[in-house]
Amino acid sequence: MARVVCVADGREVDLDYFVEWRPYLWARPVARALELLGDLRGMRVLEVGGRYGRMAVLFGLLGAQVTMVERDGQARARAKVATWGVAHRVRLIRTDGSLHEIAGEWFDVLSNESVLYGVADLGSFIDGLGAHLVDSGKAAFVENVCGGAARQWLQLCVFRRWRSQPVHGTRPDQAPLFAARYDGPQVRQRRATVYTILGRKKPKQGVAHP
Repeated sequence: MARVVCVADGREVDLDYFVEWRPYLWARPVARALELLGDLRGMRVLEVGGRYGRMAVLFGLLGAQVTMVERDGQARARAKVATWGVAHRVRLIRTDGSLHEIAGEWFDVLSNESVLYGVADLGSFIDGLGAHLVDSGKAAFVENVCGGAARQWLQLCVFRRWRSQPVHGTRPDQAPLFAARYDGPQVRQRRATVYTILGRKKPKQGVAHP
């Protein structure tokens, strides 16, 4: 059954098309994230690890001003952006992972999918992302579940085909890392495979963000 999303110009689009990974596993968590992010018209969205740009295009269709940072896949992403007519809403930036390319920029919404599996120091990584999120800005992480020893072995075999760094994943015991940084984080699990983690950035006392 198609999962339909109504975009800013009134059209209905098939969500499965915009999910970079297996839609039967990932589309429902992404739909949940979109539901809780709410109206994105005019919002500044930072899409981290957008791969071939499909989610960035969807955010653009939903009326957001999108900045997508990714190591690879820029040519395909640019083609997708052009095909869907959202070049005026989507900016694509190639990064080395440090995010210095967006230094000093702030966003209302942070989104990433299937990024944290390659992160060894999760706390430092989400702090680096959060540094670009306005106070009370929304964050949505749709991520791989770490799982048990057998699942970790399988993930390692799969990801080794095209990545050289160690494979990690998101674990239940990491929930306090998100709770310390986001108000009321919600964590949903899909088929022992995908987590959806959402929350609002906690404001820092005495610090005003644009």
